[in-house]
Amino acid sequence: MSTSSSVSTSTSSSVSTSTSSSVSTSTLSPGSLCLSAEWDSNAITVVYNLYRPYDIGIDSEDNLIVADSENRRLEKYFSNGTNVTLLTNTKVHSVFIDIFDNIYLTDSLRDEVQKINSEDNLKTTVAGFGGTGSHLDQLKLDGQPGIYVDQNETLYISDTGNHRVVKYILNSTSGIIVAGGHGAGPNSNQLNAPYGIYVDEIYEIGAIYICDTHNNRIQKWLYGANEGITVALNNDQLSSPISIQLESTSKQMIMYISSLSHNLILKWIPNAEQPENIVAGSKQNQLFSQRGIKFDKYWNLFVADTGNNRIQKFLFNISSCENN
Repeated sequence: MSTSSSVSTSTSSSVSTSTSSSVSTSTLSPGSLCLSAEWDSNAITVVYNLYRPYDIGIDSEDNLIVADSENRRLEKYFSNGTNVTLLTNTKVHSVFIDIFDNIYLTDSLRDEVQKINSEDNLKTTVAGFGGTGSHLDQLKLDGQPGIYVDQNETLYISDTGNHRVVKYILNSTSGIIVAGGHGAGPNSNQLNAPYGIYVDEIYEIGAIYICDTHNNRIQKWLYGANEGITVALNNDQLSSPISIQLESTSKQMIMYISSLSHNLILKWIPNAEQPENIVAGSKQNQLFSQRGIKFDKYWNLFVADTGNNRIQKFLFNISSCENN
C-alpha cells in the first residue's frame, strides 16, 4: 500500500555545480576496493550555495541527488552541469538510490519515507503510514535517520526517535523490528539514536551495520539476531558516527564512517580497535559538521559538508590499488 502524487521538476539556476565529466576524475576503477585504497587529500567543491545539506545520492548516470535540508528542497544535479528542483516544502535528511535509480528519502516533517519512481517521477509514501509514533506502522524520524534498500526492494529505516531499526518488505504497510526496540541505552540489545545504516549483501547476508550515534559506536546486527555486536568503538576517533558505507575487498568488508564531532571520514576494518586511516578531514577546516557520504562507481567519495553548505568530492587514487 502506498499513497502517491506526481513530482513537478523545475530548473533552478541559483545553485552552481561542477559535476560534469570534464572534472579530472578517474574513469577506471577496480571491481572492488582494496585495503590500501586512498583518496586525494584535497577536495573538489562540486555543489555550493546550499543551506545545511544533510545527504547525497548518486544514480547510475552519475547525477547527484542532494538533500538541501534547510532550504527544504531536494535537488538533482546532472552530470552535464544542469540542475532541477525535484521537491520543495520538505525537509529531507537522508537519501538512498536503489539499483533501479528510484530515489528514497526521509521526510522528517511528516515522519515518512517516500519514493520517487525513476520511470515517471511519481512520488509515493512507502513507510510511516500511521504518522508519528511507536507503533509498527509509525516512525519518529529525529536527527538524520538512515535508509537502505536491498536488491529485493526491502526497505530498512533507522527509526531514530524510537531507537530501533525497522524493515518494510515490498508493498507492506508496517515494519518489522530488526535491531533495537528496547528503549534508548548502551546494552547490546539497545540503541541510542541510530542514524546511518548499511546492509551487507555480500558476505554476511542481511547483517545491518548501524551508526549507534549517541553511544559513539558501530553496531552489527546479524540477520535474526536479538542483540548487536560492537564492531567499532574508540572515543578518541569515533564520536557521533552519523553515516556509514560498506565496501568489499576480495576478503572482507571495510567500513567508511562519517564521525560528526571530529569532522573526519574514517576507514575502519570491522572489529579493529582503531581506524585504518583518515580518508578525509585531516586538514584543518576541511570539513565542518559533515554528514552523509557516498561513493560513485569510480570510488570517488562525495561528502555532504553540512556546516560549510557544500558538497565535496575526494578523488580516488586508482594507483593505490593497482598492485592488489
